[in-house]
Amino acid sequence: MGALLPVGSGPDAEIVDRLNELFTGKDLATLRKHNKKEKLFDPSHRLRRVAFRIGAYPSKDYGKDDAKRKWFFFLHHVLPPDTQDAIKRILGDAMTRTAIKAVKFSVEENSVVTHPHLFPSNNEPLANYLNAAGTTYLVHLVVQGPMDDSAEDPPGDNDPDNGEQPITWPELSLRRPTFGRTKSGGGKGAGKKKVAGKKKAVSKKKAGKKAAKRPRKR
Repeated sequence: MGALLPVGSGPDAEIVDRLNELFTGKDLATLRKHNKKEKLFDPSHRLRRVAFRIGAYPSKDYGKDDAKRKWFFFLHHVLPPDTQDAIKRILGDAMTRTAIKAVKFSVEENSVVTHPHLFPSNNEPLANYLNAAGTTYLVHLVVQGPMDDSAEDPPGDNDPDNGEQPITWPELSLRRPTFGRTKSGGGKGAGKKKVAGKKKAVSKKKAGKKAAKRPRKR
């Protein structure tokens, strides 16, 4: 988010959309349930490792732009520790406060800033990151501009955080399509009528042959 080319579109927009999906509705409920047994955003958890585990990264094909690996380089080497801590503080609170219905992410490019930080700052009281209704956290990241092509692999399962436990996501259920009967001659009734018509024609022919063989009465 705010790390790829160009800021606000392409892979950058995909990351923002993915984060917004994860921190609302059923996905947010899943993360909250898991957070009861494993505190995902405490000091012992790295933001980049959690992002990898929950699928918070770009997955589309952007040609020569290695968007996924650039995103994890950004989380590890570009996003300052104090900004990471501010984000984790917001997300950690969202895990336990049921009054929070969603966390919404956005990014802004500003050439004046010297390092990525939250708006208005990393050190605000949590209430300052809420929307007017007090139901949604607004994580607005300000960055200087697009990053270069530096990239790295995410921390995989061979490099876990302390106390990790598997996250159980809801299974995807598919609905079977239903098809209505067509009005144009495809029903069972139409087939039966055609067969009945053929039988009637055949019976008339047979009756005619029998009449021809039967001697006429004189």
